Amino acid sequence: MKSCIRTGIVLLLILSTVLGAQALAGWKPPVVLGPGTGPEHAEESYHQSWHRTLSADTLYILTGFYYVDSLYTLTIPEGTVVMGDTTATLVVARGGEIHATGSEERPIVFTSMKEPAERNPGDWGGVIILGNAPVNRVNPVIEGGLIEGHFGGNDPDDDSGEFYYCRIEFPGHRIEEGNEVNGLTMGGVGRNTEIHHVQVSYSNDDSFEWFGGNCDSDYLCVLGGLDDVFDTDFGHSGRHQFCFCLRDPDWSDAEGQSNGFESDSYKPAGLTPPITSTTFANCTIVGPERTDALVGNLPPGHAFEYSAVLRRCTKHKLHNSVIMGFPWGFSVRDACTQGFASTDTMNVHYTSVQASTMPIGSSSIHDEGRWAEVTAWFDAESGNDPTQSQPRMPGSVGLTDMSDLNNPNPIPLPTSELVTTPANWVHPDVADHFQQVTYRGAFDPSRGMESQWAGNWTNFDPQNTDYDPDATGVDSDVPLRGGSILGISPNPFNPRTMVAFRLGQTTPVDIVVYDAAGRVVRTILRAGELAPGDHEVAWDGTDAAGSSVASGVYFCRLQAGEHTDVRRMVLLK
Repeated sequence: MKSCIRTGIVLLLILSTVLGAQALAGWKPPVVLGPGTGPEHAEESYHQSWHRTLSADTLYILTGFYYVDSLYTLTIPEGTVVMGDTTATLVVARGGEIHATGSEERPIVFTSMKEPAERNPGDWGGVIILGNAPVNRVNPVIEGGLIEGHFGGNDPDDDSGEFYYCRIEFPGHRIEEGNEVNGLTMGGVGRNTEIHHVQVSYSNDDSFEWFGGNCDSDYLCVLGGLDDVFDTDFGHSGRHQFCFCLRDPDWSDAEGQSNGFESDSYKPAGLTPPITSTTFANCTIVGPERTDALVGNLPPGHAFEYSAVLRRCTKHKLHNSVIMGFPWGFSVRDACTQGFASTDTMNVHYTSVQASTMPIGSSSIHDEGRWAEVTAWFDAESGNDPTQSQPRMPGSVGLTDMSDLNNPNPIPLPTSELVTTPANWVHPDVADHFQQVTYRGAFDPSRGMESQWAGNWTNFDPQNTDYDPDATGVDSDVPLRGGSILGISPNPFNPRTMVAFRLGQTTPVDIVVYDAAGRVVRTILRAGELAPGDHEVAWDGTDAAGSSVASGVYFCRLQAGEHTDVRRMVLLK
């Protein structure tokens, strides 16, 4: 598979738009974070035991299991791009800190190393943050011990740093059967950790998962994903507001269930504190049946099931939200959780739900097979509409336009049930934290999508985003003034490839091949002047003496007058 033969492939990100053409001339090779590329380093540990600051003008290749050790910090400035090798996982150890501070204009991006249109869930690991806040296990190890890192403690005010305006794309590498890294995993993370404006796209496991701890977060976004959207375990008690999820019908967990919310405290059930008591508010969770046309037309063998699965003694709370597009509604699975529901310590208030079918043996969209009273419980919750417990179509919710997965518009229409909901949803557990708004769901119906909290820094088409100069907008007029590489084909190649380039004016041209360390491998063109237009030049991975250049990743650098363009090329023998 390509994911195997391309181990070690790296991409070059040209300096940001802000730096302009002058910075392009100062191209730097990518920097490897971790033990190194290649299968021999895939599950090798690397420990950062010093304070480290990355730079937005450099592309970073994350490799192996990269640990920010206790007492040390990793600082990532806005606009930085980090691409993950096959198993690469960033782990902030208990006592360590991450300061990933993106901005709306220049988010931080953690993404796949693969080319556009070739990316898949699980291309790399993900991001794990561990802390000292309370959990209901004794010194547990994250991810079953397959990744190092104990978490949890006695400090609810623990601070693991900041993580905001960040995108995590195509994470979730499978370490072993049934054990994948999540998009963003938080274990025992404390309330002084700042987490907001985070998007996870196409995770191969859960998109967000909290194991204990009490960190709060706001403005969370999910695209695609295989398993659950928001998963809370081990006594997590954080508060989370303004969350949006859009599931891709083509991706679900064939080995399990793909649900919206999933929450539990213990395995097996028990009552050792802390008990999971997470509170979510103003969530718009859109399942795979986002339009009427998709109802009954999901891919054969899909694993999409419930809007929410609540079990194993959870006190999960959901307020002022909407969950739609899943086949079924709520599943409350054990006597302990059912008891919490009956006493209103596990509750779902002022929440709209839409599902298209009834589970076998149920008289509503909810799971009456596991709890006969689930429909009566949901219907009686404050602000809920009993008519919504019957099957209905996605269009009845009244979102503006959900037909385009890569350009959604989830804002409620003026006639939507999300606009006319009672305004004063206040529960004692949340009154001191959440914003009180006059609509259900994540989006203000009075504003356009471009001015919503998810309007500018998110990316709903990460599959086709190209982190090269053309895609990032660096000197978009270069073809008119200087030169740009149009393409390298074939790529990968053995031993010969063609470099196509375009000149916007008569200019001197140098085309030089470098290795990943920035060393010159070959000058393949040096012309005093070339005329405007399209040109081609060949590179053969055999030198003049007949010896071969080794297989590997190389960079082709075009210098046309004052303008520079760089593309990666891969020689595979």
